[in-house]
Amino acid sequence: MAPLEEDFIKLVDSFVVETRDQKILDEISQLDRESRLLGISFYDMYCLVLQDETKHKILTSEFKHYMGLKKPATFVA
Repeated sequence: MAPLEEDFIKLVDSFVVETRDQKILDEISQLDRESRLLGISFYDMYCLVLQDETKHKILTSEFKHYMGLKKPATFVA
């Protein structure tokens, strides 16, 4: 696994653990169910959602804000 992928997984995991907003937690639960139904990993599903912001606007907005605060070194351009 590439360092970028590892950092993305760690970032998503920490976001999920630190999130207290019930709306976001509900969206994360929905993504987990959808990923299992589609037979793809939760992280692949999460990445797809981040690319298409139309369905989960609150989640993507909050994650991008969180990512700006906690950005790993491999995400810096």
